[in-house]
Amino acid sequence: MLNFTRYLLSASILLDNYNVMHLVNSKDLLELGSFVKAFYNKCVEAGSLSLLILGCGKRVIKKALNSVASLNSEDLVLSNVIVVKGFYINIIFEARLNKVGIWYYSLDCLL
Repeated sequence: MLNFTRYLLSASILLDNYNVMHLVNSKDLLELGSFVKAFYNKCVEAGSLSLLILGCGKRVIKKALNSVASLNSEDLVLSNVIVVKGFYINIIFEARLNKVGIWYYSLDCLL
């Protein structure tokens, strides 16, 4: 049965080609103890919504990257991931990954 009280893709990850901050819609997606509450009142605009940035932290996506030895064997570690409760979807920004040498074809398990 579908739950219409929540956006259907809210647990999904979107690979975006902008050069902005990585974003999650729940603190639970961050590494335990890494969350730092925001000391400012900045928002993310999404259509007609303006959602408050709660803070940021580190996110680790297990076995998201390919290594020389095998597929899906390395963890993807994202630092300074902003938390925006109620945002529609979780976002990883491709341009930020490219800057550190990670290319989208390495993220087979996310797509």
